[in-house]
Amino acid sequence: MFISKCLKYYTKRLLKFSSIIAVGLLIIAGFIYIKYKPLYKVTLNGEVIGYVESKELMQEKIENFKNNMEGNITSITIEDMPQYELELTSGIKESDTKEEMVLATIKENATIMCKVYAIKLDGNIEALVESKEEAEEVINEIKSNVTSEVTLNLEIEEEEKNKKEINENDTTIEVAKINVNKDVQVKVEDFERKQAESRAAENRRKQEEASQKAAASTKKGDSAPVQSSGTFMRPVNGAKITSKYGPRSSGFHTGTDFAIAQGTPIYASASGTVKFAGRKGGYGNLVIIDHGNGYQTYYAHCSALYVSAGQKVSKGENIAAVGSTGNSTGPHVHFEIRYNGNTLNPEKYV
Repeated sequence: MFISKCLKYYTKRLLKFSSIIAVGLLIIAGFIYIKYKPLYKVTLNGEVIGYVESKELMQEKIENFKNNMEGNITSITIEDMPQYELELTSGIKESDTKEEMVLATIKENATIMCKVYAIKLDGNIEALVESKEEAEEVINEIKSNVTSEVTLNLEIEEEEKNKKEINENDTTIEVAKINVNKDVQVKVEDFERKQAESRAAENRRKQEEASQKAAASTKKGDSAPVQSSGTFMRPVNGAKITSKYGPRSSGFHTGTDFAIAQGTPIYASASGTVKFAGRKGGYGNLVIIDHGNGYQTYYAHCSALYVSAGQKVSKGENIAAVGSTGNSTGPHVHFEIRYNGNTLNPEKYV
């Protein structure tokens, strides 16, 4: 009887004690739940990049990213996959547990290769665009604005580039047009410079040839004797000679330049018939008078012409006005005397 009472007593005490322990454990568990949270710590190359609630969900997001081949992406490679470690954490902000933040870090370390189209000029890459159609549009527009005389070696080549090496703005068609056009213009300017040099060299050759013919005809006695008393008169009054007949750095000067104010009257140096009156290349506005016996005079760079082809003119008659047309740096008259097509030194005849 005594033993039975003792067992009942101690059983009640044990149950009461167990209840107290259970309540205590629940309180401790509740405190831990409030204070601490089970999360997966994510590390990449030994560095913590964030925390996630589910590693399975995180891995699913990574696989979706790897398989995303939208647009011009050709491949996505993640060399180092993240590691996960379950921890009871405290003090972790909710924003730090988002999978998107961890995924963003993984994307930054991934190798993303893209297909782009390189526009090349003479084999050098000038610009990148995302489609072949855009590349063709750039090339067609550039070529339409350039003279057909210029040979443009423009071509399109498909390239694979690391996305990190390509700025998003670098593949826009607007930027491509600017970049390609810049170097095309350099090529055009170089072509035009060489053409101008070639024309200048040809002009010098013709002028030297004409001078040699004039010298040869003089030796043969083909030219008329110099007449200082004046078969010819100066084409303008009161003008200053700024460039004489003969060789100079840019070639051979075939006449004498008389500089004077714009609009000053130009007079026929001798009587004759107007052979030409109009625009003629570097001469600008030009009058040519045929005086017979093989002689002709040229009056170039005129601002106005007062005679026409076939018209008879007298010595001293106003035939034009001083100007700066054609290849000219200021108002003057370029005056030539020619005998049988060869230029003579005007200063020996006026």
